[in-house]
Amino acid sequence: GLSVRDPYVTLSNVPGCIASIWYVVAVLPLLKGGQLQTTQNIVVGLSALTINLWTWLSLTSKSLEQVSSSLGLFASALFIVLSGSPLSTIKTVLATKDSKSILTQLTFAQITNTALWSAYGLAIKDKFVYGPNLTGLGFGLIQLALKLVFPSK
Repeated sequence: GLSVRDPYVTLSNVPGCIASIWYVVAVLPLLKGGQLQTTQNIVVGLSALTINLWTWLSLTSKSLEQVSSSLGLFASALFIVLSGSPLSTIKTVLATKDSKSILTQLTFAQITNTALWSAYGLAIKDKFVYGPNLTGLGFGLIQLALKLVFPSK
């Protein structure tokens, strides 16, 4: 959003970033032991990676197009991992034939969000918008299928 000067991408992501920071700050005190350590390592590691990428891109002589492409690839990869993370319980769902580990509200939010962003990305022909969102939509539909085939007990 910032490097391609797309106000829709930029302005929609600002509240999302703020909500994400609030969520991490609110959830960290609730975590114990290994969960806390793992979450802290992930947050610090990804933050460091992001800041280092931005720093490196700002200090190189890369064109704005190359900078946008690098940031687009990085953001796309992070989003694909994020949108696929609810499927980390797929083994448990299949073994127990119970989808209670997949949150229904999150599934519907993911399907709605990624469908809308996919449509927008296709409309403006931006692969960094439609690519990861179509992937996330696929992941959301897999979650929905699991919820339908293996209802929560």
